[in-house]
Amino acid sequence: MEIRHLNYAIAVNDKQGFTNAAAYLEIDQGFLSKQIKWLEKKIGFQIFDRHQRPLKLTDAGNEFLQAARQILHQIEQSIELGQRLSRGEKGRLNIGINTSIANSKLTDILRVFHDKFPEVELVLQELASYEQIDKLRNQKLDLGFFHLHNLHIINNDNDHVLTSIPVLQESLVIVLPENHRFARRTSISLAALANDQFILPPNNLLYNLREQINDLCLDAGFQPKVKQEAAWISTVLSLVAGGMGISLLPANVQNLQRHGVIYRSIQGKSPLLELVAVWRSDNVSIILKNFLEVISNLA
Repeated sequence: MEIRHLNYAIAVNDKQGFTNAAAYLEIDQGFLSKQIKWLEKKIGFQIFDRHQRPLKLTDAGNEFLQAARQILHQIEQSIELGQRLSRGEKGRLNIGINTSIANSKLTDILRVFHDKFPEVELVLQELASYEQIDKLRNQKLDLGFFHLHNLHIINNDNDHVLTSIPVLQESLVIVLPENHRFARRTSISLAALANDQFILPPNNLLYNLREQINDLCLDAGFQPKVKQEAAWISTVLSLVAGGMGISLLPANVQNLQRHGVIYRSIQGKSPLLELVAVWRSDNVSIILKNFLEVISNLA
């Protein structure tokens, strides 16, 4: 038995006879009649009572066609779902994020993607870069966002399983309490801050960012006096607002309106931090492909 046999029987019933059904199906009436007889022989009972005009269903035929309609509807739904899945219109994507992407382009990326693919579930996890890299390698994340300076970890991967595209570039900014002596300046040289106490991210979490900050200060002629280490940006801002010290952070932090804190640019040359999107090169997910297309268009 084939699906077409069910469609034939339904058409004969809906069009109230073989003549109309054959015209609707655009097939020969004799061929249609033979196909229905073959079907009735196959299932072991008559679907139609041919002694009545217009053509009527037998009791068994009525039950059979009700079930046939449900079967065809389920098949259509399955085909539609399969087509949507194949186009990446339905499914799930696991994404690792950091503070920088959350404070910058994440809102736009999510909005554009959701507008195009409203039924795709995006599962976001706030993770440090090394955690994202580990989960990407173990296929527990589909995509991660972190700074390019962490890609040396990827480049040491012998099988080169991870690849990336740029998302944005940002500079470092000086974070000061609002009553700082340089609060009225629009930009400040790092050398002028040599005697200030610093609140900086710990080496074990953002070691390359910390390394860049240390190198930048050394180029300015001093080693930063670290009063306190803090892993979370919100904690750094709270400590600065409380007057415990100053900090150097990625420029996206300026999107966080924190009372008691002001942001100033660095005079002279400041390194650019590049934020990248990273994924496994062997991940063939169409949802991932669609998400990367959105990122590329917005980058």
